[in-house]
Amino acid sequence: MPTDPLAVVNRQFQDIINANRPDLAEEVFHPQLIVERAGIQNTVRYLAGRNPSPVGGPGGPGGPAGPPTDPIEGFKFGQSTIAAAFPDMRVEVVSQVVQGDQVVSRVRVTGTHEGDFFGLPATHRKVEFDEVLFMTVTEGKVSRVWGLGDDFAFLEQLGVLPGPENPSRPAALGDEGAPA
Repeated sequence: MPTDPLAVVNRQFQDIINANRPDLAEEVFHPQLIVERAGIQNTVRYLAGRNPSPVGGPGGPGGPAGPPTDPIEGFKFGQSTIAAAFPDMRVEVVSQVVQGDQVVSRVRVTGTHEGDFFGLPATHRKVEFDEVLFMTVTEGKVSRVWGLGDDFAFLEQLGVLPGPENPSRPAALGDEGAPA
């Protein structure tokens, strides 16, 4: 297994996320993994509150009561949930910077919403949004992740929030007929 920080981070993207192999998480993530993903928790809360699952928790009917508290098991839960809703999801590395044990990655996430996503039925819409991830590698494994994604673009593309593709959106400044 690679121990070079860049190789470890890229293995997460290619071998686990793009290959949909959350079962390999222990090989890439440190047992003391810390994940801070700004925005996504609120996005999930928003969707779950807007479309509560009829039975079970965020995983949908018969699903678990919620994500596990163990960070690696939480990653597996999240990856499985996302892969069920977006089976063609891909993460493409746009650019990366490495400094010592830290890797900063700008990635583009693409996929098609084909299944339930925290109570939101399949819209069959394509999504594409960017994320910036700061990752620290300790003892050859990712030990810390801080990420920021364009959750507004994600929700807008799904039709959950008003936007250019959603005609019910409110007029914005600069739109024809909008207040000046």
